[in-house]
Amino acid sequence: MSHLCRTLSCGAESMGQVINGYHTRPQGLKRKVNNMMQKKCRLPVLLLAAALSLGGCGTTTQSMQKTEGLDALGVVQVISREEGSGTRSAFAQLVGFDGSTAEGKPDGTTDTAQIAVSAQEVIAQVRSNLNAVGYISMGSLTGLDGEKVLDVNHAAGTLANLKGGDYPLSRPFCLAWIGTLSDLEQDFLTYVTGKGQTIVSQSYVPAKNSTTFLSGQQTGTITIHGSTSAAPLLQELAAEYMSINPHATIVVTASDSTTGLNDAMQGICDFGMASRELKDYEKELLTYQVIAQDGIAVIVNAQNPLSDVTIEELKGIFTGSIVSWDDINTGRK
Repeated sequence: MSHLCRTLSCGAESMGQVINGYHTRPQGLKRKVNNMMQKKCRLPVLLLAAALSLGGCGTTTQSMQKTEGLDALGVVQVISREEGSGTRSAFAQLVGFDGSTAEGKPDGTTDTAQIAVSAQEVIAQVRSNLNAVGYISMGSLTGLDGEKVLDVNHAAGTLANLKGGDYPLSRPFCLAWIGTLSDLEQDFLTYVTGKGQTIVSQSYVPAKNSTTFLSGQQTGTITIHGSTSAAPLLQELAAEYMSINPHATIVVTASDSTTGLNDAMQGICDFGMASRELKDYEKELLTYQVIAQDGIAVIVNAQNPLSDVTIEELKGIFTGSIVSWDDINTGRK
C-alpha cells in the first residue's frame, strides 16, 4: 500500500506538469494527493487518483477489436485524390504522411493508389471495387449507395462530433483574395460570413453565427476558382446572394485548391476557394477568411466488414505499409 501511495504521489506530480500547460495548478494537485496519503490512502480514493494520473501520461493507444471477414478480402486498393487537391493535402496532414518525398511527390501516398479528380469519382471507384478505400468531404456523403463510412478512432463522422472536436479529420473551407476587395466583393463576403452561414450549417460546421444581411445592391461580376469540395457550397451561397442582389453575377469554377489560390494570387479570379489550411507562403501573399469547417469521411465498399479504423491504421493503408485488409487485424486484439 505504501508503495502504491508513493506511486500516486509521483503520478500526481507528473500529471500536474502535463495539466500545467492548460493553466492548472499542479502543486495543488500534488498537495491533495499527499493529504489523501496521510489519510491512509483509502482504496476508492487511490483508484480514482490512479486513473487521473494515468490519464495525464501521454496519448492513449486506440483499442480495436479484430474484425471477422477481413481475411476474405484481398489487397487494399487505395483511391486518392489528385495532387493539388485540398482534400488530399488536408487528409495527408491530419493522418500524418504529408511532406514532399525524395521522389518529388507532395506526400507519402502509395504508388499503387488510383487517382480520382473529384469526390464523385472516389465514390464511383469505391462502389465498384470490394477492396477499395477512399476519402471525401462529409458534404459529399448524400446519396451513398454501394459504400459505407468508417468511424475514425471510435468517432462517427457526424456534424455533432465534428463541432465537438471528437472527430479527428477536420479541415476548413476558406475564401482567399489579394489586395483590396471591391464594394461588390465585400458585400458578398459579408453575406457569406453572415446570413450565408445558415446555408453552411446544413452540411458543415459554420464559422460564425448567422446574422441578418442587407445588400448594398452593387453591380458587377465575381469569379471564384478552386476546390471541388468547396464548390457546391459556394455555388449554393452564390445562388442565394444573387437572389438578394440581382445586379450581381457570381461564377464559380471548380479545379482544385492550389490552382484556385494561385489564380487569386495572379489576379485571374477574385476569390480562390480552398478546402485546406493555407500554406505559409500563401498566407503571406493572400488575405483569407474561413467560412466553414468540414470533415473528411473515409469510405469503403458496403460489403467490407470493417466499421472502425484508427488514424495509425489509415496511415498504414494510404502509405502502403498495410497491404491486405487482413493486415489490419495483426495489430488488433
